[in-house]
Amino acid sequence: MIERLLAQQPSAKAMMERLRLRFEGKSAYGAFAPIRNSGCGACRVAIASGRLQRARTGVFITCANCARFLYISAE
Repeated sequence: MIERLLAQQPSAKAMMERLRLRFEGKSAYGAFAPIRNSGCGACRVAIASGRLQRARTGVFITCANCARFLYISAE
């Protein structure tokens, strides 16, 4: 997953490291969280429909609340 993100958005490496340090040991999700019920799987904030559409095309988006990288879950 990390490799795919960096291939799409090479500038995301610094942000990913900040998120890793921020959430390390505090959350089961870390820097990535699945999208569940049209919201962030970590903080449960709803995601705008246009951003959901981008995620459905395979693009990583970030949560407007917790800043985690979001992805469509295979569940």
